Amino acid sequence: MSEPDGTDPAAIRSLAVTTDDVLAALEARDRGRRDTVLRVTPPFSGRMRARLHVEGAEGEYDGESEPVHVEPRAFLPDDFPRFPGRGAERWRSAARDSLQERVEIDGSGGPLTVRVRYLG
Repeated sequence: MSEPDGTDPAAIRSLAVTTDDVLAALEARDRGRRDTVLRVTPPFSGRMRARLHVEGAEGEYDGESEPVHVEPRAFLPDDFPRFPGRGAERWRSAARDSLQERVEIDGSGGPLTVRVRYLG
């Protein structure tokens, strides 16, 4: 078995992400303002950090592999309601309480399920 070279997202076992980044991405997507994602940049390893990112804003990526973009809805159950506008604080609180322990990301060989650790 060869040594990992950091180009394969399949190396990722867990993601760390701030709760505020997830909520900001969810709100932006639900309001239709921006194509906001949580981005994981190579080199890939077992534990990675996902950060708030506006999709398409990176231009050309200069590495051997592309960053992984995680849709913000991946962090919530499928039936979680969209951002309401009114009652926003209640929605944010419910979203914090509903964040999933695992999310699915795109790996080189297909979907990959990883653990999530929320910061903040």
